[in-house]
Order: sequence, then structure tokens, then C-alpha cells
Amino acid sequence: MKKVLLFAAVLTFTVSGLFAQKGISFGLRAIPTLNWTSMTDGDSLYSYESDGIKLGMGFGPSIRYKFSDNFNVDVSGIFTWQKFGIHQTNESTNPVVIDRTEDFKVQFLQIPLNFNGQFDVAQDFQALINFGVGTGFKLKSTRIISDLKHPEDPDYSTFEYKTTSVLNIIDFYLTAGAGAVYNIEDNLHLSLTVQYNNGILDSWRNGKNSSPSTIEDLNLKHKNVAFSLAFYIDL
Repeated sequence: MKKVLLFAAVLTFTVSGLFAQKGISFGLRAIPTLNWTSMTDGDSLYSYESDGIKLGMGFGPSIRYKFSDNFNVDVSGIFTWQKFGIHQTNESTNPVVIDRTEDFKVQFLQIPLNFNGQFDVAQDFQALINFGVGTGFKLKSTRIISDLKHPEDPDYSTFEYKTTSVLNIIDFYLTAGAGAVYNIEDNLHLSLTVQYNNGILDSWRNGKNSSPSTIEDLNLKHKNVAFSLAFYIDL
């Protein structure tokens, strides 16, 4: 955690010096998230579903370039901590009874690029719409496995989060959202944006899953709704 904060601080001062020119703004973003997954499987005797919506949190610096009165682009470096779960059961044709949940905690470095439109709606207030793309790099992932059919068998259940490598290291996603901007001063702005982020790459390392999981052939994609609160200062 200390290394993450130090990196963010160094990046803040570095980009402030590099981009001190007209049209450039520097910001800091805090981003609570609601996370879940979508998934499909191959020719498996099991069925899978998302184990509900999990809370997450992210923060990081952002650089925005305003190229007209109403349009700008921004790129951010966001450290985010997310949770999601997979619930696994057997199909009726499978004689082996399965009722298993795998809960994950994942830390990402996400680099979103957004195109934004801002339009006056009242004095000092603007409506905001945006869309963009992003890349996520997995820094660390852990999971805990709960098997209701084998609750005391250590080969099937774990009782604490353990490091796992069953998730792919990179993710790519599309994003779209809307929100509002409050112009506190001529060069200081506060924005609140609600964004939907849709992962489009398979995050599951098929054939690489380690015991005790029985999930072998799965196409898993991350999704979340992010509430982005950002302060921007014009440089």
C-alpha cells in the first residue's frame, strides 16, 4: 500500500511538470465500484453463475486535455481492488454432486482512456457524457473456495484467501457513462460520473486451473459500475 501511494505521489508531481501548458488539467479520482462477472462454459457437465455483486474501490491520477469548449479526453492510472464470485453446480446428467463457490479478490492497475463531452446546464454546472476504452493489468489475485458438499475436506475447501494464478494477467474493456461537473473556480472542477465498464477478454486461464477447483473450460468476463469522483485543476 505504501508503494502504491508513493507511486501516485511521484506521478502527480511528474505529470504536473510535464504538462504545464494551456488545455491541460490534472486530476485525482476516487472510484467505488460494484463488480460482477458474466460467464459461459464449453462442453462441461457443470453450470456456472455469478455469485452476486461485490464492492470494490479504486483511486489514481488523471490527465485531461481540453481541445474545445465542450470536448476533452482524459487518461488515468487507477489502482483498483475488486471482488467477484463464481458459483458452480452440476447439470442433471452429472452423477457427481457439486455445490461450490469461488470468491476472488483482485488488484488491478487500470489505464482508461475516455472521450468526454461537457455542456452547460446552469451557472457553474455542466452535464457530462463519455465513452472510452481501457486496459487492466492484474497485479495480484487471491481466492477462497467453499464447497458445501465437502465442507470439511481440505482437498475441496479452503478457509482463507490464498494466492492464485487461474486468472489471466490482462483485461481489456469498453466504458460508457454520464454525470455532472461543478466548476468550483475558473481553474478548479469537481466531477461525478457513473460509468459502466464491460470486459471483453476472457479472464479465465482455461486448462491452467489448480486443484481443488474443477472448473476447466470457462469464459469469464469482468463487469462493473463505477462511481468516479474527481477533482481537476487547470495547469
